[in-house]
Amino acid sequence: MAITITATKAGRLGKAAVEIAYDPGTKLDEILAAQKRIFADKKLAKAIGFKFCDGCYSGLDLDIKQKYENQF
Repeated sequence: MAITITATKAGRLGKAAVEIAYDPGTKLDEILAAQKRIFADKKLAKAIGFKFCDGCYSGLDLDIKQKYENQF
């Protein structure tokens, strides 16, 4: 199963955002591992402007969704 992580400085709410898109059949443990990697990557946080401390991720717009084969 494949997981794609996309980060942007200006997400749909106008602030830094990360999207985790996963293939059908992906296990929850794999999705949670991807989320954990995002929170642990301080270089990514700095590059796109995340503003959060280790205990609070309230400044993070995180979208987790299933990939679709045909998108319109």
